[in-house]
Amino acid sequence: MPDPNTFAANALRTTTALLVFLLFLAGPPEATASSVLPYGPGVSELTVTDARTDRPLSGNVWYPTTTPEKYGRADKSKVWQMAEADPDGVAAEGTFPLLVISHGMYGNTLNQAWLGSALARRGFIVAMVNHPGTSTFLRDVDHARELWDRPVDLSRLITFLIERSALADRIDQSRVFAAGHSLGGYTVMLLAGARFDAGLYQSLCTGDNSNVVCPVLEGWSVAETDDDRREMEISRQDDRVARIVSMDLGGTPVLSRQSLGTVDKPVLVLGSGRADMLDQDIESRMLAALMPGASTRHVELADAGHFDFMGICKPEGYEILKEHEPGDEIVCIKGSAEREAQHGRIISELIDFFDSE
Repeated sequence: MPDPNTFAANALRTTTALLVFLLFLAGPPEATASSVLPYGPGVSELTVTDARTDRPLSGNVWYPTTTPEKYGRADKSKVWQMAEADPDGVAAEGTFPLLVISHGMYGNTLNQAWLGSALARRGFIVAMVNHPGTSTFLRDVDHARELWDRPVDLSRLITFLIERSALADRIDQSRVFAAGHSLGGYTVMLLAGARFDAGLYQSLCTGDNSNVVCPVLEGWSVAETDDDRREMEISRQDDRVARIVSMDLGGTPVLSRQSLGTVDKPVLVLGSGRADMLDQDIESRMLAALMPGASTRHVELADAGHFDFMGICKPEGYEILKEHEPGDEIVCIKGSAEREAQHGRIISELIDFFDSE
């Protein structure tokens, strides 16, 4: 099991596994099967069109379809189980909650495709974009340094979906939610009203401090100039987002304590009980402890690992990665039946949270 303080290096190493994931995506969905859920899982590609030509955003939107019995899975990967989908299926009538999801460090929109598919079948519209600079194929160094734009990406996505997308009239604008995994958890906490603390970051990461966040942000040259520090500390809160879900976030140590104490919307903090990548005492546990107790729910998923918020590995996935990409097999530890069970728990926690008063 890796040392949590090697997170930055491990995140880089897992990119190859994600490339393997992407490599085999070609091909149409296979045979359909019956469903006991109310909707089918439709999915379409999306491109955000707005005034920001300097930072293009593209990804996928999942949505309920009229045909719950129609869905398929293009299992073209040797490692990963593909999410069930009815590509460009006919959208169901009515209005539905909108959930925007932020992927983790050097991840992409496929990492939580399983969640988009599952929630679409339960009556949610779920949208994700690849964050420029910090996603699998978009590694421009300036975009990575401009980390303050990550929450702005999600705000731009929300605006596009509710104002200009083909699904605009199907979105319940009173029920807009955001969720993020790992660095994505940090990202959505900024939407909730949390703020980066440049002074805290500087003191935390001076000298030999090996806190997991330090090598990541230092490697991206984050907050090294006065202008960048100001940009990093500006509030990126989006009042349209009614509820926030943090999924095993990384980055709590550099968030302003004062800002966390004044977060005024419900937040679900999901942590990984196995703590195989992140120190829960300074991440999810600390996050929950610093926020208002009345509006914060903290659930530490017993025996869940950091990568259980990503897709399901095929039973042979671990050995394939171990043989061909040594070190990357970490993403498939307990990644098949055990991960599928964790997914069921995660879905249940999210539905309960989104439906609660």
